[in-house]
Amino acid sequence: MKHRILHSDPNLMMKAILFSSPGRGEGNSTVLIHFAQTLAAEGNRVLLVDGNLRDPSLHKAFHLPQENGLTELLFSRSPFRNIGHFLKQTNLDNLWLITSGNAYPNPVSILESSYLEMLIDEVKGHWDWVLFDSPSVTSCSDSVALARKVDGVVLVVQAEKTRWEVVQEVQGRLEHGGGRILGIVLNKRRFHIPNWLYKSI
Repeated sequence: MKHRILHSDPNLMMKAILFSSPGRGEGNSTVLIHFAQTLAAEGNRVLLVDGNLRDPSLHKAFHLPQENGLTELLFSRSPFRNIGHFLKQTNLDNLWLITSGNAYPNPVSILESSYLEMLIDEVKGHWDWVLFDSPSVTSCSDSVALARKVDGVVLVVQAEKTRWEVVQEVQGRLEHGGGRILGIVLNKRRFHIPNWLYKSI
């Protein structure tokens, strides 16, 4: 995946990446976490941001408090030098997290802020990778709002669950909203053992 992202467009530096999915429960948060852990283990400085303000999960995965996260950061409009107040160190070297923060009734309104766009540009200068989690595209417009602010989008699709017509529709929505699709990850794919191999086991 790293190779595909880095070489998706040789004229662009891909650092801020959004992970989303067509529908709920397709595993984009899990794929995101594994990708972040792999990058951090290679020595990259990685910042995870929980942009799923409706049903956040990254704070649970890393056993960190949800409060004082992205929601509070966006409302504070703090200068970049104060971002440390909202950063949480994970138990892995080189991996930091900005949790979702407290719930907000209309998340898309703050995700569309120009301050977030400016903030992303700032953090890209201090981390090798900035990876965003987000809700499914069909459940709300939050992912579309985020997609236009990052360098690219990785779509995570659960094998044998989501029809390709839905994937194509979602891809169109993201691209129409200004997002750049870097690739599609087929998650939970089951590899069936051929009969000839099964008989030889």
